Amino acid sequence: MSATRRIRLVAIREYRHHAKSKGFWLMMVIVPLVAALAALIPQWVQENKPTRAFAVIDQADGTVLAAIDAALANDEQKRTLAAVKDYAAEHIPAESIPLLSPFAPARGQITGDDVKAFLAFGGLAKVNELLPVLARPGSPPFVPPAPRFARINIPSDIDTAADPAAIGAALSPYLRIEKPIEGERPPWLTAAVIVPADYRLTAPTTAIQYWSIYINDFELESLIESALTAEAKRAMYREQGMSNEAVAAIEARRVAMQAFNPDKREAGGAIELQDRLLNFVPAALAMLLWMSIFTVANLLLLGVIEERSNRLIEVLLSSVSAGEFMAGKLFGIAMIGLTILFAWIVVALLILANGSDPTVQFANSAIQLIFSGPYIPAFAFYFVVGYLTIASIFLGLGSVCNSQQEAQALLTPLVLTLMLPFFLLLPMIQDPNGPIATVIGWIPIYTPFVMMVRLSTNPGWVELVATGLLTLAFSGLVVWGMARLFKSAVLRTGQPPRLVEMWRMMIRQDR
Repeated sequence: MSATRRIRLVAIREYRHHAKSKGFWLMMVIVPLVAALAALIPQWVQENKPTRAFAVIDQADGTVLAAIDAALANDEQKRTLAAVKDYAAEHIPAESIPLLSPFAPARGQITGDDVKAFLAFGGLAKVNELLPVLARPGSPPFVPPAPRFARINIPSDIDTAADPAAIGAALSPYLRIEKPIEGERPPWLTAAVIVPADYRLTAPTTAIQYWSIYINDFELESLIESALTAEAKRAMYREQGMSNEAVAAIEARRVAMQAFNPDKREAGGAIELQDRLLNFVPAALAMLLWMSIFTVANLLLLGVIEERSNRLIEVLLSSVSAGEFMAGKLFGIAMIGLTILFAWIVVALLILANGSDPTVQFANSAIQLIFSGPYIPAFAFYFVVGYLTIASIFLGLGSVCNSQQEAQALLTPLVLTLMLPFFLLLPMIQDPNGPIATVIGWIPIYTPFVMMVRLSTNPGWVELVATGLLTLAFSGLVVWGMARLFKSAVLRTGQPPRLVEMWRMMIRQDR
């Protein structure tokens, strides 16, 4: 029997062994589902937060209370308008959307002028009148979002003329969700704003007090602070003799700046939101590359340790050489890795295909980007060299360990070292051609992951080829060294060798 056939038989055995396990099938389905849930659950939680109640005790002239109420109304209208645009993008044909209407896609963040135009259009009442006519047949009814915040009345047992500190202390049982406020909806108080009697927006001598146990939830606090800051500026403008019209014109002034990308010069060069989102596609591919390689490399490690512990390795090596056995395991687990990758991609596409229209549109754009650029051949090359490097290391370490505990002691520092690119992922995304990404990209064991991130900025072909050849040579060297270690240590018993002994096993000449 030829060596090639023996290697193929070992690979087939390895593939069948892992493909029959429950963990293999769970891994193929659960990983993309968990990734999808990790992205969708925070969004769902944010969209389905219950309305949070707060109270305002304004001991001053009522200016602060009026500004807060106006900010609440504006926030509710902004969220309603955003929901209208999302609904229109999903349920109204693009050719049926009037350009100058609340149904038209947003151009950046929704502003105060957008809200004014929405109200002038007729607001929610007009939207509810037109949506049944414009939406596709069978579309669900439009449901406006619930308000994020609701201002409720102060409990009747609170002396609103008392000292602010005393008011805060009296409100403590309500703020700690120990007592509901009778007759209010929602009845549970999450925050209280206390304005001292001597407080003036334009010349404050004291601070407004914000009481809440939710010290890490800044949404309401930021909304109130921004609204009062804007109101204070308007009041100061008026004190300087400026008219309300002049103040409004100053506040409405925005400097227009449009971003361009030289890589899009054939399409005019203008950068859109979709372009910024697609810039994360290479980073996602790098994450996918890392997950797939480490998942299957760990299978190799555990498999060798199991075969050593139950002495099966001795039976197998009576039929094939150590080199053939190692090559067969590498090829067999590589096929497992490709199967898992294919399953992850299919499940991810199914999840995206059943999402909203904007999600499907983004998925289609991402797929077009992947197939139109160098990503597929680059991913294939980096998977091969990355897999051979890391899997060989794991296989070599497995050959010297008698248990998972022994392997863990060696793997922990190794895995932390290999994770370095992902500790630096955000800086590399923000500056893919900066010194961090450029330098780390030349370290062979990191090259597959770093260069996948950098592909979005079209690094030079000289750098791509040079780093690729360096990584390929390094991968060959690692496979050669780990093969020698595997051959020398796989049948060894007793305590695992020290690092110095492992080095000698790799470099010594066969006798």
